[in-house]
Amino acid sequence: MSEMVKWGILGSGGIARRFAASCAQEPNCELVALWSPTQDHCEKFAAEYGMEAQSSAQELLARQDIDAIYIALPPASHAPYSLEAIEAGKAVLCEKPCALTAAEFSQVAKAALEHDRFYMEAMKPRFTPLYQLVRQRVSQGAIGEVSGVEASLIRKVDPSQARPWFTEPIGGGQALDMGIYGATYLAEYCSGDIKVHKASHLYRDEVDWQDSATMGIGTYGCTLTCDATQDLGCAATIFGNEGSIEISDITRPVRAVLHRQGGEDELLKAPLPGDDFSAQIQHFCSCFLSGAKESPLMGLDDSLREARILDALVSGFDRYAIAQELGDILGKDGVVLGEPMKDHTTFKIGGPADVYITPKSRGQLIDSVRLLRDKGVPFFVLGKGSDLLVSDAGYRGVMVDVSSGLLDVAHDGTRLTCQAGVALADAAEMAAALSLSGLEFSCGIPGTVGGAVFMNAGAYDGCIADVLESAEVLFSDGHTETLAAKDLDLGYRTSRVKTDHLVVISATFRLAPADSGDIRSKMDDLTCRREEKQPLEMPSAGSTFKRPEGHFAGKLITEAGCQGARIGGAEVSPKHAGFVVNAHNATARDVKALIEHVQQQVLEHSGVTLEPEVRFVGPYTS
Repeated sequence: MSEMVKWGILGSGGIARRFAASCAQEPNCELVALWSPTQDHCEKFAAEYGMEAQSSAQELLARQDIDAIYIALPPASHAPYSLEAIEAGKAVLCEKPCALTAAEFSQVAKAALEHDRFYMEAMKPRFTPLYQLVRQRVSQGAIGEVSGVEASLIRKVDPSQARPWFTEPIGGGQALDMGIYGATYLAEYCSGDIKVHKASHLYRDEVDWQDSATMGIGTYGCTLTCDATQDLGCAATIFGNEGSIEISDITRPVRAVLHRQGGEDELLKAPLPGDDFSAQIQHFCSCFLSGAKESPLMGLDDSLREARILDALVSGFDRYAIAQELGDILGKDGVVLGEPMKDHTTFKIGGPADVYITPKSRGQLIDSVRLLRDKGVPFFVLGKGSDLLVSDAGYRGVMVDVSSGLLDVAHDGTRLTCQAGVALADAAEMAAALSLSGLEFSCGIPGTVGGAVFMNAGAYDGCIADVLESAEVLFSDGHTETLAAKDLDLGYRTSRVKTDHLVVISATFRLAPADSGDIRSKMDDLTCRREEKQPLEMPSAGSTFKRPEGHFAGKLITEAGCQGARIGGAEVSPKHAGFVVNAHNATARDVKALIEHVQQQVLEHSGVTLEPEVRFVGPYTS
């Protein structure tokens, strides 16, 4: 094997430049080629270091004169390009985080093993002499048995000067940028199951600026905090039953203090060998040139463990342990990690849910919700995904989708009983086929029976309260009960289900016998009116605003000059101003900004405050 590692670089930002500068000082490294999405940066960078600028990542990866790829693109690109590089037969050094979640990294690790490629996360602190010195002293028993780790990374980010990817809902935020440094210390010294005892978060525009969690990892007590709103430094403390080691500036560690119980403090110092990239590059080259399969300092399992701890920080619970327990109830096919919510909402918008489940029966729904409540895990019951705007950052919790299960329907005289997952429009069709009148108003409402009861859905002078006899619901204490409609506090777009956090299992409608032709004629008329007046051809959540007392939202919006207004890919429908639509690849951020703009304009024009009917789901601003 050659004694030279020939590098290709993906990315042309500040980190990539620092890596190239350090790499150029290493005698066994040769910089060969570079690709960046920003072509002018790419060409200038390449020329500066005598590299060849490539027109695409694929062109670079296809080169036979490149041994290893350094990936320094925005975090959301790390795993996809890692997979491409591995499949192209390259060794990979990927900037942290090497994936957005542990589930995503599992796919990278699997590919590296299957293709027999050396892969290492660029977690620079792990390769520094100080980190290794501390590791050695801990293993020698300097602080006795390790009992826990605390890590805090409190480094202010100026929003006006933040790197562009930092403010992206997917791949941005303080946890992935700085919290991961703390996670690597926890992963190094603490093993076992993860249990989050307490967590807090601060979000701004769907991006986390503060995350903090107190957790148990096996028998170890841990705290991990990251904060982009103030400057208090970055430090970690490893606790033992005979002392502790306090490490300063854990992103570039050169100094630590060993505190012994009943003894004198000892200062531990170990300078960097060059810059903060040098030790990492030297270690990678040594492993690669020796034919090592993994790094002994930052192996695949180390990155996976680190990512799982970071996921627990972000979620506030161990999503993988919960997924496993839910799988025992629902089977493997009933549980998905990181499912994109854009595939399950009528807006066609929404990032990944931490966990997404599809109970297929009443019993599975009840058992799943009881488990989640017992574990204190946030959850959201999803039907057809109408009337929702799910954040681009996704949902921090478990999304419980009843629309592909809970579809049983029973008919007894004039009563029609539907489980929560039955589409409301389908219920109206069934009633019409049975010559039962009362649900005609709902023939075009794009939700489920459960969602309809939750919000007392209505249209064209009809609503669920007019025909609902009772609903079986699951209470927060885990018991089920069938409540009469009068006990559900059904009001305008609200109910006791909503206010008391109940879960609808099924609903019974009391309908009236009628001529099926008359029922069908009314439904056809309502359908024609909807098609004529509403932008049904465009993705939306339905009516965006509740009807203000004494007014019509659409009329107020038109009078305020907002009809046709656009922000990004979101638009106030030219066909009906009461609808904000996804006109062209809109983001949740686009839609939310447009809703707020309309509210402000209407308030200024008419003095009326419009209240959204759309529910905002996920981390927006907190």
